[in-house]
Amino acid sequence: MKKIVSILLASIIVVASAPAQESQTSTVKAVRTEKIYTPQIGDLGLSVDMLAPVMTYVGNIFNSNTNNTFPSKFSGPDYNGAVSISGKYFLYEDFALRASVSLDNSRTTSSSYVRDDVAFAADPSGVAQVTDARTLSNNNMYVSLGAEIRRGYARLQGFYGAQVLCGYENQKTSYSYGNAITSANNTPSHGYSTTPVNNIGGNSRLLDTNVSGGSNLLLGLGGFVGVEYFILPKMAVGGEIALTGTLIFGGQQREKSERYNTTSDQVEENTRLYSDGTNSANLSTHNFGNSFYVAFYF
Repeated sequence: MKKIVSILLASIIVVASAPAQESQTSTVKAVRTEKIYTPQIGDLGLSVDMLAPVMTYVGNIFNSNTNNTFPSKFSGPDYNGAVSISGKYFLYEDFALRASVSLDNSRTTSSSYVRDDVAFAADPSGVAQVTDARTLSNNNMYVSLGAEIRRGYARLQGFYGAQVLCGYENQKTSYSYGNAITSANNTPSHGYSTTPVNNIGGNSRLLDTNVSGGSNLLLGLGGFVGVEYFILPKMAVGGEIALTGTLIFGGQQREKSERYNTTSDQVEENTRLYSDGTNSANLSTHNFGNSFYVAFYF
């Protein structure tokens, strides 16, 4: 009898404890991994400016023959129309070091046919030609270094900070000729209008000049403020504006030419200074670096 009672009591205890165990088990839920949208300590950031291509595309919607880009000269500085690339390194979640660089280097050579003076002297009825060439070189580089402080909520972050700026710009035009200067031909035929401003002896022709652009050095200091919205984890669209003070130091502008010197009876080269350069100071809201951009953090 006692065995039967013990078995019944054990069965009742087991049956009674089963719902409790099931209840405890049902309260345990899987932990969902939280998505991290914003930059963390040690993250690197890379952003590419989209203002220039967007402005070009939008501008071209309204006309059929003009590319709408920004000027290519410092003068402020104005944004130079090339795409800027910026990088950041986060020392803390709300503090980052940053750098931007923009390059715009080009070299364009054109050519022009001109009469072959030697062949023409031998046979005026001939049609022999030689080639003159003109090369336009344009080299621009802009760099900024700075630091930014961040604050925000959820996917939206604002930032502000300061940066130092530097830039270099050089423009030059050079020429080569198919007809050489000789004692018999002091002023040979040429395919370009290449009379220098300092036309020494009245028979000089240009070899190279930077009078149209020259070399300029830019130094500056500025502050900025901006905002980013994270559309995906570690991916954001953003924009910023800046207030920048700059000093622009203009380099010397000069011409290099060649001519036949009838006194020495030989071809000589001359380099003459056209201008000692122009310096300027500016305070403007022109952006140096990214204005409207897409950013990635990793």
